[in-house]
Amino acid sequence: MAQSTEMEAWKAETSRDDLSTKIVTIQVDSSQPSQQGKVGETGESPGNTAKLYTRVWNLDSDLEAGKKLLAKQIGRNTIVSIHNAPKVRQQLRSADEDSYTPHSVPIGPYHRTHPSPWIVKEKLRYVGFMQSLSERYKGGGLNGLVEELEPEAREWYGDGVAHMTPEELARMLLHDGCYLLGWLGNYPDAPQTSCHDHNTVFRDILYLIENQMPFFVLERIHARATGGSRCLLRYMATYIQNLLQAQLYISAGKQKLMEQPCHLLHLVHAYFRQANLLPSTDPEPPRHTGRWRRATDYRLCANVKFMPRDFADEVTSILDVRLEGGTLWIPRLQVCRDTWTLLSNLMALEEQMPKRPVTAYCIFMSQVACTVEDVRLLVDAKILQHFEGSDDIAAQGFANLCNGVVMDVHNIDRNYLKPIWHDLEKRHKRRAHNFWGQRSQRLTIALAFLLVFVLLACVVTQTCYVVIGSRQNPKH
Repeated sequence: MAQSTEMEAWKAETSRDDLSTKIVTIQVDSSQPSQQGKVGETGESPGNTAKLYTRVWNLDSDLEAGKKLLAKQIGRNTIVSIHNAPKVRQQLRSADEDSYTPHSVPIGPYHRTHPSPWIVKEKLRYVGFMQSLSERYKGGGLNGLVEELEPEAREWYGDGVAHMTPEELARMLLHDGCYLLGWLGNYPDAPQTSCHDHNTVFRDILYLIENQMPFFVLERIHARATGGSRCLLRYMATYIQNLLQAQLYISAGKQKLMEQPCHLLHLVHAYFRQANLLPSTDPEPPRHTGRWRRATDYRLCANVKFMPRDFADEVTSILDVRLEGGTLWIPRLQVCRDTWTLLSNLMALEEQMPKRPVTAYCIFMSQVACTVEDVRLLVDAKILQHFEGSDDIAAQGFANLCNGVVMDVHNIDRNYLKPIWHDLEKRHKRRAHNFWGQRSQRLTIALAFLLVFVLLACVVTQTCYVVIGSRQNPKH
């Protein structure tokens, strides 16, 4: 103890060592009074033992992990920046829960709780069918396949399957993958489905972003079932193209095949390509882009004529809106119960993409056709055909379509309709167009009343002359 009173003994010990931080404890043993009788630097009175805590940061592991993750993302073979099917943002879900929820067939981890006994049995039946097909080309059939794909699929889903064991995830991949292929595929001797509401099944397995599974899993199961003799992507692309053509979303022309979809909804989105627009008439369009005006506003105040645009070689989808002079050409849109679901999920998918053509189109339609008068104008123009109960319900559907949607409308890379907005806005502000548009309808009504008044005056005048003439004639 004598030596400890003559010198300070420093003992350093590491109390915690993890990936990011080390907390080092420094013990000071000082029984001598500090100089001038003052309190020591540690804040303790002389003669007491003080502990100083110092943090030594170690972030090297984070830096290396970040580089590895970046390299992995860059190396992915996708044409857009999407890698999985994430859960929908709460703002979108709260606006329209039904559009993101499967009605009959849950696929993937997000809606797998409490499935109906019917769909559990149906999926197992298709597992048996795909196993029978696979055994023709390989003795073990599908044995061991999904177990091999489980790690890659777990990475694909991310946090969505964190609660699932490897066996649970592998079983889900097997059942869902076999069901999708058995339902959509054209395999010989495929079992007949027990579901008669095909539209609901198509809606659930093709249009819902939370109801998707990795396309590479489908490809591997299909390869086992066919011996690798048929290309799944080519078949699925043709199948989806024919379905979208029948529902009047795209033209009947031959579409370019995409490289590799992430999932089936991604393949659906590939057919909704933006139009090749004419350049804006304004050489330097302003950066600010505002809300679209109502269709009736454009018609009355800007003298814009709305015309339907038929599908042709240059019109590939409902997105091909075009402005020529004072005529706004809009492809025909057939609105049914699944239209809102498809468009909402495509917008949710585009939140992962650099370009957002479907979102830009939906914002346009939701603001142009947001009232009953606007819907009636577009219906009369043969642009809209809806199967809702009334024009009011259809208008409400358009008005609510983009609730919760966020997009930078000023960015032309995201908003392909920006030049049309500026041209229409400039036309709307012209006094000549405003004068004619605002007064043309009133002038027409006034002329009609004037014509009726003139005709009535002529009839009254003629009647008076007849009466006067009859009185002046002598009686015989």
